[in-house]
Amino acid sequence: MRLSPVRHFSTVAALTMGSFAAEAAAQAPVEGTWRTQLDAHITISACPEGYCGEISKIVIPDHILATPEGQAAQDIPLDAMTDMNNEDPGLRNRPILGLQILTVAPTDEAHIYDGEIYNPEDGKTYSGYLEVLGPDALRLNGCVMFNVICRGEAWERVEEAEGQQ
Repeated sequence: MRLSPVRHFSTVAALTMGSFAAEAAAQAPVEGTWRTQLDAHITISACPEGYCGEISKIVIPDHILATPEGQAAQDIPLDAMTDMNNEDPGLRNRPILGLQILTVAPTDEAHIYDGEIYNPEDGKTYSGYLEVLGPDALRLNGCVMFNVICRGEAWERVEEAEGQQ
């Protein structure tokens, strides 16, 4: 039995659309490991709140290394560093490596994820959003004053082999 050209096209289109949908469901554009402007790595994965980002590679920024605290930090193993700037004294002993710093959820705009960003440098949480710029590029924006003043930075996707180091 031979399918008509229209029916054959419909079958191929349905199969193709199904494979695209399965691929899209497998991984959201924000999932993966991302390099920050300071070369730290943040790994974003699905979580109950939407998507959560954890610090997966620590890099001490140069501006911190120039301080007495930064000099002392050089003698501490990276996996022993803690969230010492947290506003809550009860959380200051949390390890930085693996620390969740990002919680976002999809919005009505497919390329925007809205949520909160924790900054371990000052121990504060900010409202913010992620903007997907392409398959290998994000922009993280943190905001204050009811999202009137925002500051952001570009992140790039880490190659899979590099992210496993």
